[in-house]
Amino acid sequence: MKPVAVIQNADNDGPGHFGDFMAIRGVPMQVFHAWAGDALPASPDAFSGLCVLGGPMSVNDALPSLRRTEALIRAAIADDVPVLGHCLGGQLMATALGARVLPAAQREIGWIEIAGRAGTAAGEWFGSDAFSIFHWHGDTFSVPAGAEHLATSVFCRNQAFACGRLHLAMQFHCEITNDKIENWITSDAGRSEIAAHPAASVQSPDHISGLTPKHIAASMAVADHIYTRWMRNLRA
Repeated sequence: MKPVAVIQNADNDGPGHFGDFMAIRGVPMQVFHAWAGDALPASPDAFSGLCVLGGPMSVNDALPSLRRTEALIRAAIADDVPVLGHCLGGQLMATALGARVLPAAQREIGWIEIAGRAGTAAGEWFGSDAFSIFHWHGDTFSVPAGAEHLATSVFCRNQAFACGRLHLAMQFHCEITNDKIENWITSDAGRSEIAAHPAASVQSPDHISGLTPKHIAASMAVADHIYTRWMRNLRA
C-alpha cells in the first residue's frame, strides 16, 4: 500500500493516536514536518490518503506551507484520495473548499461534549450521537458548499463536516493522547493562552488534568471508529 501523507504543522502536535492506530494496522505513513520547512508533496499521486494535523497558527496567516497544504487538499479531493483534517487541518480543508475560517465567539480548550446532527452521517463517522472530545482552538470554520455538517457543541456550532463519503474535517483533536495533553497544558504558551481567555469553554490546566483520565479511553474509542471508517477508502 502507498503511505498516508501526514502534514504536521507544529513540533508539539504530532500524529499521536492516529499514528499509533495506523502503525498497529500496518498502514505506512510519511510525515512531512511543515513546521521545520519540509517540502510538501505537489501531488497526492504517491499516497493512499492525506491526514492534516493541528497547529497554533491561523489558517489566515500568510504562511506558504498553509497555501501548499490547501492546494494538496484540493488535488487529493479531486483525485478521490481520502483527506482527514484535525483542528487546523479541518480548517484548511474548509478554506481549500472555499469556506471561511474566522475567530470563534469563544475559544474551546479542554474536554467538551460534541453532539452529532440528526439525519446526517454523524453516526456512521463517529459511532456515537454524543461524546466528549479534546479541543484547543480559537478559530472556527464555516461549512463548505456541498459538504454535510455533522456535529456541533454548545460553544461552537461547526464541529465537523464530511465532503462526499471519503473526506472528514474536524474542529476537535480526536488524535489526542495523554502525552500531548500534558505537553500542551504545561507549556508556557499553553498556560498563557488559557490564562488570557477565561470563559466557560476554556478549562484550567488542573481541570483538564482531572478530566483526562475519565475521558481519554472513550476519546480513543471514538477516534478508532473515525479512523476505521476513513481508512476503508484508502487508495491501494
